[in-house]
Amino acid sequence: MAANQLRARDPKKLRPYDEPPRESRPLIPNAPDSAATAFMVLALLWLAAATGIGVLWGAMLLAPDRMSATFAVQAPIIGQLDIELSPATVQSGFTNAVVFGWLSNAAFAAICFITPRVTGARLASDAMAFASAGAWNVAVAAGVAAVYMPAITPEGPLAEFPLPVDGLLLLGALGVTLVLLRTLLAARERVPYVSIWFFGVGLLAMMGAYALGSVPPLLGMDQTASLLVTGFAARAIATYWVLGAAFGTLFYLVPRATANPLASGGMAWLTWLLWAGFSGLSALGALVDPSVPYAVTTIGNAGTILLIGPAFLVVANLFLTMSGRWTLMLGAGTVAFAAIGAAFLLGTALLESIGALRSVQALVRNTEWVSGIWLWASLGTATFASLALVDHAAPRVLRRSWRGGLLTDATLWLTFLGVTVAGLSLMFGGIAHGSLLAEGAPPEEVTATLSWFWYGAFSGLGLIALGGLAALVNLFVMYTTARRAEYVPAGSPAAAAGH
Repeated sequence: MAANQLRARDPKKLRPYDEPPRESRPLIPNAPDSAATAFMVLALLWLAAATGIGVLWGAMLLAPDRMSATFAVQAPIIGQLDIELSPATVQSGFTNAVVFGWLSNAAFAAICFITPRVTGARLASDAMAFASAGAWNVAVAAGVAAVYMPAITPEGPLAEFPLPVDGLLLLGALGVTLVLLRTLLAARERVPYVSIWFFGVGLLAMMGAYALGSVPPLLGMDQTASLLVTGFAARAIATYWVLGAAFGTLFYLVPRATANPLASGGMAWLTWLLWAGFSGLSALGALVDPSVPYAVTTIGNAGTILLIGPAFLVVANLFLTMSGRWTLMLGAGTVAFAAIGAAFLLGTALLESIGALRSVQALVRNTEWVSGIWLWASLGTATFASLALVDHAAPRVLRRSWRGGLLTDATLWLTFLGVTVAGLSLMFGGIAHGSLLAEGAPPEEVTATLSWFWYGAFSGLGLIALGGLAALVNLFVMYTTARRAEYVPAGSPAAAAGH
C-alpha cells in the first residue's frame, strides 16, 4: 500500500527496494501434483507421437519396398551414422515409444497422483520426481531415435538402447522409486493400499529387467544369446511393469469414480500374489530356442496360461465394485475407459493363453499374431487404464472444472475402434500367414493374401492416432477454456479419504 502511494505522489523517487518483493519460482517445481502433471502431459505428447509412428509402420507393411530407405548423416564425435527406415526399425520405434514413452510416463503419473491420496502423506519430493521426468524422457527420446541406427542399437522386442541412454533411463526410474519409498515411510498407513504394491513391485521388476537386458553388449554375447536375454527382459517389462501399473491404476480409479468401496480387498490381494508369481514364470516363455531346455519353455507357457487367473480376478472385482453405478459406463468418462480396459484385459489374457499352447505356437510364431496380441495388451488394456487416469486426474492436477465432451467421446471411440480393428486384423493375418507357410504357399501368394489384413491394420492404427491426438487436444482445451476449480491438495486427510 505504501509503495503504491509513493508511486502516485512521485514516481521518480521510487527506488528498487520500495518495490514489493517478487515471488521466486524454483527451477524445478515442487508444488503438490507438479510431478504428476509433468508426467501426464509428457505421456499424452508421447501418445500422439507413438501412434503417429504406428501409422508409419502400418504404411510400411503395405509398401515396404517403396517406403524403405537408408541414408547417412554426420554426427559430432561419433562420425557417420546410417539411418535405416524399414518395417523392422519403424516397428521397433513404435514399440519403444508406446512402452517407454506413453505407458511408462502414464504409470509414473499414476504413482505420483495416487500415492499421496491413498497414504495420507504428501509426495516426498515433487522436485525429485519432476527431475526424474526430465531424465527419463531425454533418455527415451534419444533411445527411440537410436533404434533407426542398427549399428548402435541391438535388435530386440524392446530394443536395448546404447549404454549412456540405459544409464539415464535407469536413473529416472530410480528417482521415482526413491520418491515412492520415502513417501511410504512418511505415511500413516503401515500396510499401503494394494495399488501401491502393484506399483512398487512393477518399478523394481522393470529396473531389474531393463538392467538385465543391457548386459549382452557388455559381455559380448552372440546374437542368439542376446535375443534370448532381451526377449526375457521385454516379457518381464510387459507383465510386471505395463500390466502391473494398469492393475494398480484400475484398483484405485474404479472405487473413486463410482464412489463405491472396492468389492473385495481379499480378492485384490490374491490378484497381487498370483500376478507377482505367474509374471516371472511367464517371462520364461520368451526363451524359444533349441538351446533352451524344453522344460523351461513349458514352465513359461504354463505361467502365461495361468496369468488368466489374476486377469479374471481383476475384471470380476472391478465389475462388482461398479454395482449400482452401471450407467456410468454409458458415457465417455473414467468408468467407461476403465471398463473397456478391463474388457481388453480379459480378451488379451484369453488369447495369450491360447497362443501359449505348443500347437498354436508352431502355427503363429514370428507372424502378425504376436503384434496383434501386443496391440490389445498395450494400446488396449494399459492404454485405456491410462486414459481413465487422465480423465480422472487431469481436472484435479490442473485445477479445472471439466466433464469431458466431444473430444472425450472421440478419444474413447476412435481408440476403441482402432485397437479392435488393428488387433483383430493382425491376429487373423497371423493365422492366415502361418497356415499359408504350413501349406508351402509361394511368397507372392502370401503377400497378396496378407495385404488385405495389412489394410485393416493400417486403418486401425490411423484411428488410434486420431484418438491419441484428440486426447492431447482435450487436455489443452481443458487447461485453456475450463473455469478454475479448487480440489483438496494431495496428501491431506480429506484427499486420503477419497475426496
